[in-house]
Amino acid sequence: MADTDPAMKTSADFYLEKLRGMVKAEPDSRLFLTLAEELKKRDELKEAMAVLVAGIGRNPNFAAARLTLGRWYLRDGMFPEARNEFARVLELTPGDKFALRYIKEAEHKIGDVKGVKVIEKLNRFLAGVNKAFADAPTKQAPGGGL
Repeated sequence: MADTDPAMKTSADFYLEKLRGMVKAEPDSRLFLTLAEELKKRDELKEAMAVLVAGIGRNPNFAAARLTLGRWYLRDGMFPEARNEFARVLELTPGDKFALRYIKEAEHKIGDVKGVKVIEKLNRFLAGVNKAFADAPTKQAPGGGL
């Protein structure tokens, strides 16, 4: 959409409002996915996510919407949530190549996050050990020497 062309903006605004009205009039329809995508295009991400989640609540077996939600979760770093959505897509449409690809990516990211957390814990432990040794009084061998 060109920011300089008011006719395009008006047309796009009209389309968005028309979609909102249609989804409101028929809340169980699958048009919510189109509305959510349009909102996302306009960087209205919070509203887009709310529309998508609510729509899936009314249409839990709509695999395309769940795939979209999983991709958005993946984008937002919500890896376990993404994995859960892709797993649900695979229950609904076994062998879905996109869900298979994305679930592997989510699981890889979950593994990376777990690995980082383990390293952080080890670093904190080692820092504590180093501090304990640094703070401990040193004993000198009898006779003043080594």
